[in-house]
Amino acid sequence: MTDTNWGGIFAVLVTPFGADGFINESRYKALIEDAIANGAQGVVTAGSTGEFYALSKAERARLYKLTVDHVAGRVPVLAGVADLRVEDVLEACKTALAAGCAGGMILPPIYAMPSAREIVAFFEYISRSTSLPLMLYNSPRRAGIDITPALVEQLSALPAVVAIKDSSGVITQVTELVQRVGNRIRVFIGYETMIVPARAVGAHGVVAMAHQIAGPLIRDYWDKALGNEKTLDDLGRDVFAFYRCFQSGSYYAAIKETMSQLGGDAGGPRLPLLPLADEQKAAIAKIIAQAGLTRWARA
Repeated sequence: MTDTNWGGIFAVLVTPFGADGFINESRYKALIEDAIANGAQGVVTAGSTGEFYALSKAERARLYKLTVDHVAGRVPVLAGVADLRVEDVLEACKTALAAGCAGGMILPPIYAMPSAREIVAFFEYISRSTSLPLMLYNSPRRAGIDITPALVEQLSALPAVVAIKDSSGVITQVTELVQRVGNRIRVFIGYETMIVPARAVGAHGVVAMAHQIAGPLIRDYWDKALGNEKTLDDLGRDVFAFYRCFQSGSYYAAIKETMSQLGGDAGGPRLPLLPLADEQKAAIAKIIAQAGLTRWARA
């Protein structure tokens, strides 16, 4: 197994689409370069932010290989391997391994809303069937179920499970995760807005969405999270302002619109999401202006 002592900022990248609807590979490579230049210690391809649900299997496979080849060993590459059918999850794991990915980020079964017993059975089956190191992905709002700290403790005994990304947004849950499993697997959070409290309780990393827009800000916020309170307050205001931008429309579409308004165009989203309406774009522009986020714009 590859080194899975993961930590720090793992940038989860959008998938840029061109006017023709296809993946804009040159823009995507530029996002990878920016992420690494701005201190990302890992990158995640075809995650939720990458609109994995709107990509064909061939496109996901292409992104896995493209990312690994372009990163060229500089940082670990994690592949989003979530899917509806268990067989498709395993196929994604196999493809990620073949591409050279360091691991896969995996949701529990989507839509089926399994019980705790069934969640365990699912991850046991995947773990038996692949040697790809897995980062469990707890996203109760997206998956409709919560992988509780007690469940994560049970799952941490599986050989393939090496990390957890917790997007519950609940700091007591993150704290309990660190206490229960932090000595065995790596604990990541899913929101940069939680960096300060999560680092204070011992979390190892963040799967970061805003890093690809304002890399120096997120890098600084992570590095100084345990330090000077005044500096943290100043940085934190910008971090939270970015997240207000993201909440101005459907999350992944709003991330792309925020990028675009700050000079980092990544195209629009794919169906079922739509480009933001004019009033939503205006809301983001207002937040950017009021918070002074243009300081993070592309030169």
